Amino acid sequence: TTPRRSPQSPSSPENKKKMESSSTANAKLLYLLSEWEEPELVSGKNSKATVRDLVQFRKAVSYMHDKYPFSHAFGHAKTREMCVQSSQEVYDRLMLSAGDCSALPFSILSVLAMDEKGEFIDAKIKSLIRLFRPDREGNLSRLDFVKSVDTVYKQLRLLRASIANSKQIELSFERICNCFFYFFLVIVAVAILGVNIWTVFLSFNTFFLGFSFLFGAAASNYFEGLLLIFVRRPYDIGDRIATSNPKSDTNPNGSSTWFVDKVTLFTTTVRFATTNEVATYSNGSLAVLRIINANRSPKAIVSILIKFGLNTPFSKITVFRTAVENFIKARPREWIALAGFRATRVEADYGYVEYKIVAQHRESWQNVGPVLQSKADLSSFCLEATKKLDMKYESPPMPVNLSASGNLNLRGIFQEEDNEPKGSVTDTGSGDGKTLKSISAEDLEEIANLFEIRSKK
Repeated sequence: TTPRRSPQSPSSPENKKKMESSSTANAKLLYLLSEWEEPELVSGKNSKATVRDLVQFRKAVSYMHDKYPFSHAFGHAKTREMCVQSSQEVYDRLMLSAGDCSALPFSILSVLAMDEKGEFIDAKIKSLIRLFRPDREGNLSRLDFVKSVDTVYKQLRLLRASIANSKQIELSFERICNCFFYFFLVIVAVAILGVNIWTVFLSFNTFFLGFSFLFGAAASNYFEGLLLIFVRRPYDIGDRIATSNPKSDTNPNGSSTWFVDKVTLFTTTVRFATTNEVATYSNGSLAVLRIINANRSPKAIVSILIKFGLNTPFSKITVFRTAVENFIKARPREWIALAGFRATRVEADYGYVEYKIVAQHRESWQNVGPVLQSKADLSSFCLEATKKLDMKYESPPMPVNLSASGNLNLRGIFQEEDNEPKGSVTDTGSGDGKTLKSISAEDLEEIANLFEIRSKK
């Protein structure tokens, strides 16, 4: 019989090597996999509201009209200016517990997510992280704290406006229901009195038939608008929306959007986000269109196109990608992750390869300002990085045909005398070429420092 091997202890050298290699392999797999946030599951609770729920909702709405919507300890927040001032005072009071730290540690705010036993509640701690978004060191600057509070304040005010507008819609719908109710009540009362109501209807039959042709299309359009408002509900007050033909594709770089200012049973009043021009749609006309709601859309995804010369070595492109990825990871409050980096076009005649950089932002298209500013910073960083790596593509000069007749020989237009595309970089150590030093992604940190991280402003 063969003797059994005694099990090795976890602290043995072989097990340590296996654990280290396993952790390294897992880290590489996580690096290759794109980052992803778990979707929030909505619990399937009963949708019927109880009397207690109605009382709590009414009490919560009453707090929205108070000078202290965030409690008396927070301070005045009736206007946005007061809210910003109070949030700075709260930040200063919290910094008293931070010691010598230059920024507020998130551990101080995480106390809000503890239960009575001193243990963290996962749902609350995740909500705090989504709200404040601390940096990679776990700190929160004054600007980031005020921005987070300001986001909650704006959502609170938009909710109050949406509730007020919904109240007006419900009152209008109640008037319509009352009209139908009293109409049928009159019919029943007349029938009880012994009057033949059908004789009266037949006398007005010709009159109603003429008006049915006149107002039939308008009534159908109005009914479609009612279904849009009460059934589909594609937008709320303050949402940024865009309309388009459902049979055609939308612009991949984003659509021109409008803010919803007012909604009634008949019309929807919108304001153009670029020029503040106010327009009015009939709800029936919107029923047949594709309505893009930026507020209900997930995190924004932006794309940047960049061109490299055909002779650019792949090692430089790899260094460039690593630099872009480091630039995005250094700004967790702006970007979620680098979603894609791939070649989309290869133009041998023009001497370039076009790459597409896809990144996912923290904000949705509802808050388009920070998205566009972050995209501009990323584009500028890519431009400076291509200059540093000597990868900037320059298009070849186009010939000019000054003759009024004759065929233009297009052969050899995009070739130089030495048959080498302009903008190409010779390898290190070539005879006639210039010698280039090796550049890594860490060497581009000085370029990344030109674009300040807003959380540290």
